[in-house]
Amino acid sequence: MMFDDSNEVVAELMHKIQLHVMPRRVRCREFFNDFDPLRSGRCSEANFARALGNLGMRFTEDETKMLATHFTQYGPKVSKPSVVNYMHFCAEVDKIFADEETHENMKSMMMTSSPGSTVMSTFIPNTMEEHFMHVLHRVAVLCKAKGVVIKPLYTDLDRSAVPSPSMLNSRRSGKVTRDQFKRNWPFKKEMDPEDLELLCDRYATPAGDVHFMALHNEVSEVMPDPAQPFPTSPLHLRPDSTEWAHQEVSVVQRIQAKVVEKRMRLKEHFQDFDALRKGLCTPGQVKAVFTILNLSREIDRNDFETLLSLYMQDDGLFNYQAFVLDVDRAFTTPGLERDPLAMTDMPGAEQTSPARRNPMRLSPSKQAKIGKLEDRIRTFIRKRRVLMRPMFQDFDKCHRGYITRNQFSRIMSMMNIELDEKAIGYLCNTYCDLGNHNDFNWKRFMIAVDPPAEDVESAMLEMTSPFIAFRPKSYFNDRGRVLGKSMSMPML
Repeated sequence: MMFDDSNEVVAELMHKIQLHVMPRRVRCREFFNDFDPLRSGRCSEANFARALGNLGMRFTEDETKMLATHFTQYGPKVSKPSVVNYMHFCAEVDKIFADEETHENMKSMMMTSSPGSTVMSTFIPNTMEEHFMHVLHRVAVLCKAKGVVIKPLYTDLDRSAVPSPSMLNSRRSGKVTRDQFKRNWPFKKEMDPEDLELLCDRYATPAGDVHFMALHNEVSEVMPDPAQPFPTSPLHLRPDSTEWAHQEVSVVQRIQAKVVEKRMRLKEHFQDFDALRKGLCTPGQVKAVFTILNLSREIDRNDFETLLSLYMQDDGLFNYQAFVLDVDRAFTTPGLERDPLAMTDMPGAEQTSPARRNPMRLSPSKQAKIGKLEDRIRTFIRKRRVLMRPMFQDFDKCHRGYITRNQFSRIMSMMNIELDEKAIGYLCNTYCDLGNHNDFNWKRFMIAVDPPAEDVESAMLEMTSPFIAFRPKSYFNDRGRVLGKSMSMPML
């Protein structure tokens, strides 16, 4: 082993400690730490004996003294009574965990999840081996035909043959008594008692128990794979040849529209990652800025790669200063201070439209068909005086202005407006303007098929606009003549 032949007794004692430690996965050093508060790696002979007792070893006084003498350390820095080098002792014991050959030889003593691989059977094969294989295949066929698994039948009855301090539950040893094995056997009517006795003898342990986990493992090897093929329905997306408006808009214009809509400032967020104000950052920092500003939902991976290719330098850094200048052109005009007479306009709905809408590109023939459908629905509403807005509002609980395509079809059916699936598809091609085929913009649809009257529209505009009190003209009278300065001042 790891010791000289002159000290065979110590080698045998160390082997017993290793046999005790390995199946329980015990680390010896933890039992010595309480006796070495200064962590010097040494303890007294009495404390060494106490640690061995706590470890679970029962040695005689002479054996303990022999081990302590073997690991006694001598030197100028060693002071009595702490002379036993327990660190060297623990290192020698822990070598068992790195020895693969010893692992293979000691598998029968270890607690494993599959005890069938470590069982030592007392049954010696003889002329009845062929009969036993026939019985084993018969058990496998019965398990397959009736869907029986042997392991769960005895799980609640097994008891551990090797105690382990790391496992509070004493189950999962894979062994039950002979009577328990016969009592829970599921094929009593299909098999003769002699065959059952043969199985008990085949999987018997030296203690008289029956190793049901070994039987379970061997039956599982004989049985085919339980995972039988079953029909699946994988997702196959249909090719979408629809042309969207965002395909013709660059990624910079879309980000610019979103920034204008939310009135965001990009420069300060980029400067948080640029302490030296060089105007450069890494692609990961660009992605972090877009995530903070909630712009990552507006662009996909291909758009992000396109954006990086536009502003990436040769050194691999992103020139965010040029990117911010291009985006801020929607708010300001570069060099405006050089032209004092220039007039700038505030961004309107047209500039923010790429951020809010993504309609389909329709051919003139489709637009003509959609126009006929709108005229048909508009005529139906005008003749029957139908009020459709409340029905759309009932389906739009969140007041987003959008409903699903199926909900739109249900509303048309409830209004007795006969539209086939093809007609509904044409209308959805026009009013599904969020880049998908499902979200239907019912407010735009209502403006097209049921526009309000001019007086109603003006009244709604007056109700929603701020109040403006009447104020007479300061420089003209009722006849349109210019008033003098003294007469016009009191009227201000």
